[in-house]
Amino acid sequence: MGLLALDTPFIGTVTLPGGGTRDIKISPQFLTSTLLKTEITASPTDSRYAIGNMVIRTNSLGRGQITFPTFAGLKGRTTSQLCPVGTRVTKMLGKVSVAGVKGELDFAASRI
Repeated sequence: MGLLALDTPFIGTVTLPGGGTRDIKISPQFLTSTLLKTEITASPTDSRYAIGNMVIRTNSLGRGQITFPTFAGLKGRTTSQLCPVGTRVTKMLGKVSVAGVKGELDFAASRI
């Protein structure tokens, strides 16, 4: 979520059972908003997305979790995020649901 300009998206991959991958893009939608678009490729010619608000949960040490919407209906969630002191989140690792694939899958995404 940018304060002066729309922030850059997170770009990465979701790891499928058996070792394949799908592209994931998590993009802010509006300036100073928590609205995100989470887009995951379904095939080389098809992608599916959900748009909704992210939620940030943080403890007193500054550690926490980010959740966000997915097309599959379950929330994606971070298990780790890189946020250098005094800056914004630059990398997210976590779990995400993908339509047509059973269970939560690992993802890794960084800002470009």
